[in-house]
Amino acid sequence: MRKTWGMTEGSVVCCVLVAVGMLLQVSAGPVRWDAMAYPANIVVLAVLLLSILSMHLLRGKVRLFRWMATLQAGIPAMVACAMLTVLMGVTRQVPSGHQPTEPIGITAMLSFWPFVLSYLWLTLLVGMVCMTRLVQPSWRNIPFLLNHLGLFIALVAGTLGNADMQQLFMTTQEGKTEWRAVDAKHHVHELPIAIELHDFYIEPRSFTSDVTVYTKSGITVRDTIRVNKPLSVRGWKIYQYSYDETRGNESDISVFELVRDPWLPYVYLGILMMLAGAVTLFIKNKW
Repeated sequence: MRKTWGMTEGSVVCCVLVAVGMLLQVSAGPVRWDAMAYPANIVVLAVLLLSILSMHLLRGKVRLFRWMATLQAGIPAMVACAMLTVLMGVTRQVPSGHQPTEPIGITAMLSFWPFVLSYLWLTLLVGMVCMTRLVQPSWRNIPFLLNHLGLFIALVAGTLGNADMQQLFMTTQEGKTEWRAVDAKHHVHELPIAIELHDFYIEPRSFTSDVTVYTKSGITVRDTIRVNKPLSVRGWKIYQYSYDETRGNESDISVFELVRDPWLPYVYLGILMMLAGAVTLFIKNKW
């Protein structure tokens, strides 16, 4: 491979992706993740995997594809993603689905085109690196594969799963059962679970709801929901969110935040694989 294919070219690619992302941000607006909801994200996942496989098979003929599996391509991509992630960390972000509070879009980084394209590029590179090791199985490759496959799974699941995540708010009243909730845009959703509020009370800084949760499959769960102590039922996490503050401890209304992220277990799987890779690498070096 000629010397012209190095980190300089990797840096140029990252700069071009950011520039193209800014043009898309200005012309088309933020990324529409709602258009990527199931089953569209499954189709995208299949296309991504087939693309990585095809590029790997053609790497002998296409210099670009060989270069994509090298550190010279990966290091600038990781630096670019790290810089954008730091920018997200130091910028007050609006909730998912809301418009950015400034014209550029950095207050809604998950929908910011340069951020999305940079992470897509990094995902492709990690996928290419994984393919080079998968076709040459060896015990010595286990730590490497755990780290990189874990990163690939976490990136893909965290990105494509964003569209399927639901964050809803349900207002319940004592003695009544509610199965409807609203999203951030005040659209009403009928849910596969229902919540019956038995009692709400405050002791003294924490507010608690005594509830029964019903599911369409016939499962019934009686439990209490407190601040920082959510209840998990059939993939839903139910958080104590608010109440009728005008009545205080006499409130007969409790508001819950319901969150469902079906791709989250795969994100956790990727993180656990990276941790396992770090441990096995340490053991290998120690041995």
